[in-house]
Amino acid sequence: MLPRQEILNLLSTIGVNLPRNTKLPDAELDARLSKALDSTQYLTRVLPDLPLDPTAYPSWPDDKFNHSVLKTIMRHNMREATLIIESHGKGIDKLYSNSFMGLRQCLKEIGTCCDARMLPMIFKDEAKSSSICMRPLEVRMFDANTPIVILLYNPALSGATVRFDWLESIGIDSTAMFGTITATLQEQELLLRLLEQNSKRLAQTYNPKRAATESGFTLSFLLPVGPLSATDVAVYNTNNGCPVCGDPANSKCSRCGVVRYCDAVCQKDDWKKHKPLCNSWQGATWQRVTFALAAQNMLGTDFSRYDILQHDVMQTPLDGLKDSQGPPENTHGAAPFIVKIQVSSSDAMGPARQEKQKQGEGADILIYDQTRSLNVTVLRELSNYRAVLHVVQKRGDRGLEMFCWAIRTGEWTIDICLDQFPKSK
Repeated sequence: MLPRQEILNLLSTIGVNLPRNTKLPDAELDARLSKALDSTQYLTRVLPDLPLDPTAYPSWPDDKFNHSVLKTIMRHNMREATLIIESHGKGIDKLYSNSFMGLRQCLKEIGTCCDARMLPMIFKDEAKSSSICMRPLEVRMFDANTPIVILLYNPALSGATVRFDWLESIGIDSTAMFGTITATLQEQELLLRLLEQNSKRLAQTYNPKRAATESGFTLSFLLPVGPLSATDVAVYNTNNGCPVCGDPANSKCSRCGVVRYCDAVCQKDDWKKHKPLCNSWQGATWQRVTFALAAQNMLGTDFSRYDILQHDVMQTPLDGLKDSQGPPENTHGAAPFIVKIQVSSSDAMGPARQEKQKQGEGADILIYDQTRSLNVTVLRELSNYRAVLHVVQKRGDRGLEMFCWAIRTGEWTIDICLDQFPKSK
């Protein structure tokens, strides 16, 4: 089992942000990391019946142009795609922003080596203190967009002599091509966790040939890995009531009335961190806002009507009215969080929408959090629409957008602070 703080850090990179002093036991945190990783590879959707017998699936087509493992092993969703686009505009590369993103880059490298005649590969950190030797054996096809990569791996081969003995035994000499991939220790931890979990899911009857030097290697498989769905984020972020320990929080701070704690001990422990916000929130005005699922986001894409299933454009829109899906998952619990409020510019509207705005119907107001697990629109017909619109037009950047504090107060409502604002997003 990994150290407690390392587990919490790895969970955070996946999107599971538990209180820093959570009282969840180590074993529960470790299990949560394993379950979250399973959800990132959508295990129950792709392989509902285990153990996995690879021979039950057809071989991956030997046509790298139309059936590239690299292209099909990539997974993302529309929320994440927008975050990446926004980050590129600010000169930030979100593809290498944390260990989980790094893990997914490792899978892309594995896909590349599979496409390049099933090349063996060695993952190692920059200091060369840890490495993983890996050889893909075959690729099976769950469907045309979902490869199942069967491979052997060994994290113990750290010496160069041992590695080249292994390479030579499988027909690769020191001058031949093989994949050498830089991966941090944390990225290797996540990759090994996935491999170890999946190795136990293979049918015992499946026993492909291996070289004599691979007797100490472990047989496993990898599926495409992508971001957690909003539902998964909500599930794995449970027990996030008290910001200190995560226990159910029923007692509000008496000064600001915003943050909740489980007891006076945790409230005292959190005071140094909470004090600046507490002072700013005293006497603040909170406006309850009723919302609906966003019809369109800033890029003209309906985020909330897509599900993670395929690669690239990948998702299939759900049928029916936008609110028939039910409310968005509450991934924040009762804790305050930062949202961006964005008002549609008349310059970005078509003639019909511009005319409606002139007639007093108002612009679209979008509200979304950093991960887009909440991506909603304010209903124009309600009185709180005007209050929110007024604040953004008065205080927002160009009168179009701003960051605000918010608290989820119901399935279809949030409270937004209208006069005290976060210093940064």
